[in-house]
Amino acid sequence: MRTTFLGEVVATRPGQYTMYVFKNLDEPNNSMLKYFTVTQAPNWNIPTLSIGDIGFVECEYVNAGDEYYQTSSGEKQTYNYTVCYMLNFIEQQPKIINKEFNF
Repeated sequence: MRTTFLGEVVATRPGQYTMYVFKNLDEPNNSMLKYFTVTQAPNWNIPTLSIGDIGFVECEYVNAGDEYYQTSSGEKQTYNYTVCYMLNFIEQQPKIINKEFNF
């Protein structure tokens, strides 16, 4: 299952598979879904994040034993672990309001 949420990086654990803990800014403070731990695979093109970075996180929950298609070998593989993989991070951008166009 894929999901996207607005999150803030509150903790990191660098390594071959970098782990990030995000504060879900879409949830109320007393929610059990307030914090998400996601894993960034080493061969995926996602920039390195720092504590305090805010943006939209796209992630996918996978279960051990689920099949996936490995593009490098062209074969079907199975996931070894149940984990939430980070697929993309889009940094939050300030809203720009132009009331006047200067050409």
